[in-house]
Amino acid sequence: MAPQGTTMTRSVWWRLFLTVWLVYSVFVSTNVVRETYLAISLGERLSVRVDPYGDLHPDLFEMPGRGWYINSNPGASIVGAIPYAILVRPAIALAVRLKPEIAKPKPPATYDDPRPNRTRFMNAARARGLDIVLGLAAIGTGVTVMAPLGALATVLMFLFLRDRLGDDRRALSFALVFAFATPTFFRTAFLNQNLIVAYLVFGAWILKVGIRPRSPATAPAPLTLAGIGLLTGYAIVCDYSGIPFAVVFGCWILVDAWRLGGAGAALREGALYVAGALVSLSALLAYQWAAFGDPIWPAQRYMPPTEYSVRGWLGFTLPTLELLRANLFDLRYGLFAFCPLLLAALAAPFIRKSGTWAPSRTELTWIGLSCLALWLFSSANQFANLQWNTGIRYMVPAVPLLFLAAVGALQAFPRIVRWSLVGVSLAITLAVTMTREVVPAAVRLVLTDGPTLPVLIVLRKMASGYNLPVTGAAFWLVTVVVSATLFLIWRPLRVARS
Repeated sequence: MAPQGTTMTRSVWWRLFLTVWLVYSVFVSTNVVRETYLAISLGERLSVRVDPYGDLHPDLFEMPGRGWYINSNPGASIVGAIPYAILVRPAIALAVRLKPEIAKPKPPATYDDPRPNRTRFMNAARARGLDIVLGLAAIGTGVTVMAPLGALATVLMFLFLRDRLGDDRRALSFALVFAFATPTFFRTAFLNQNLIVAYLVFGAWILKVGIRPRSPATAPAPLTLAGIGLLTGYAIVCDYSGIPFAVVFGCWILVDAWRLGGAGAALREGALYVAGALVSLSALLAYQWAAFGDPIWPAQRYMPPTEYSVRGWLGFTLPTLELLRANLFDLRYGLFAFCPLLLAALAAPFIRKSGTWAPSRTELTWIGLSCLALWLFSSANQFANLQWNTGIRYMVPAVPLLFLAAVGALQAFPRIVRWSLVGVSLAITLAVTMTREVVPAAVRLVLTDGPTLPVLIVLRKMASGYNLPVTGAAFWLVTVVVSATLFLIWRPLRVARS
């Protein structure tokens, strides 16, 4: 039976990968974020300067005599630059050759949205002939970077749970819930550093505990320890919210090593972990040196003062009670508002069903410490107050670990409770992913206007300036095509219990 189970798993994983990649790609957005500009600059000119896009985004700033830069870490942009250079840039160049007017300056137009900044951005981009080009770049990086990364993370979740649960069907069900009923779906629509941090942390977790369970009496291999450091270090290169995870994972390695081999083992394994992290962090130091002339100080030191950057140290204070509450429960960006099923993770230490898998007490402890550290860090970061404009961001890196904790508890819940949590979370996730709005507005729009896609919303709002005939039938046409494709992907397979 073992070979059959292995064959079954191999047959499932590539279908799962294609499914998630396809669905995520359909829901990509034209949102052009600060990371997109740096990815384009790196992919086109190998430059850390974003001068051609100055003034197009509030998170771009100019240093006199040095040029324009993004006020964020470069990790997500570095990841995005490679597929952009290989796949997206040639496609955009072909589109421009076939239809040169898309890259030419255009007169002002109206963007049908009550938020004036969106009209201002569209017309500023139109004046430079960048409106369509930037939209295509955003879509391209969504399809070639975020969608495949999300598909890979879902496959890893399936393989991990399949080994723990010993059941292809249950593992596949939970992997699909992870992909489509958690904020990973919402955040996949465009190049996003917070979600990449989540995937890096999940990868570090897989290395630490193993796809197949590792004996508590067995120390991780040296390359494994360096790999954990490499991943958590690169999480910091993407965003400073990686720091809490880097610290907690480092402590976890030290505690385990001390328990198994004393101070000498802790020193050796800690050094391997730090060495891996330093390899990644060297990219951040090199970027800051090239951009700002100093490898140590981050972009936040050089950007113009803002409402939040002047609070505390570069925007960091002690955690505030308001952000502690809002990061979890605010309907505009709270973790549990966007994904109620993750509340099950809070019950994980107290409830488990005999005969089913759940993270061990030790694993739950480190999951809890990691997520607690991120929560405190995000509630000390005053820039978290800006999430009302973008939906959940700062707590996204905790999602994969919280989901693993929730799996154990969900299996112990009564079926009606389990599927109610999944159903509500799926409905919320679909609504916010379709509309790119916060929870109440997203649900209201879907109920009143019907289901849609982010790209269709943007095309409809800019239709008057581009003569675009956008109808509601477009969503259903896409749905039929995607459904038929998914049927062809899964038709030859019968997923059974192992």
